[in-house]
Amino acid sequence: MRRPTIFLLLATVFAMANLNAQHVYPEKFDHCYLDEFKFEETSIIAQIDNEEIKKVVTKGWDAKMLKGAEGNLGLQILVDRQGRSCLMSVRNDTNLKMKKMNLEENINNNLKWKGQQDKISAILLLQFEKGEITIKRLGTTDMVNLVEIN
Repeated sequence: MRRPTIFLLLATVFAMANLNAQHVYPEKFDHCYLDEFKFEETSIIAQIDNEEIKKVVTKGWDAKMLKGAEGNLGLQILVDRQGRSCLMSVRNDTNLKMKKMNLEENINNNLKWKGQQDKISAILLLQFEKGEITIKRLGTTDMVNLVEIN
């Protein structure tokens, strides 16, 4: 999928999700304590190494899953002040089944970020292509459009 298409797709999804105001992606998880939190806007606030994200997200995946994964996986993760993760919502545009990925357990139990002052909603886009995984971080300033941030 070409880059402009991805961002157009994500912007559309985000605009529809804005009606709910909490969840960015359509597959929702209700185990997070959703009091006040901030979205990342123009820069990354919740700090973590991309290799750690890859390792945790793909924990328990066999070699066939890892090598054969293709497509985009959007994750919205609530990161508390102590750096604990809670998976809020997902958009799975990959060739893998959600149940086999075991995302909620992997992320909630194993993904530890650096602590920060505020509770943050981190939005990630994992792109699977030819056995490789790239990660993009997304933010918003207007609560309608998502943009890549660094």
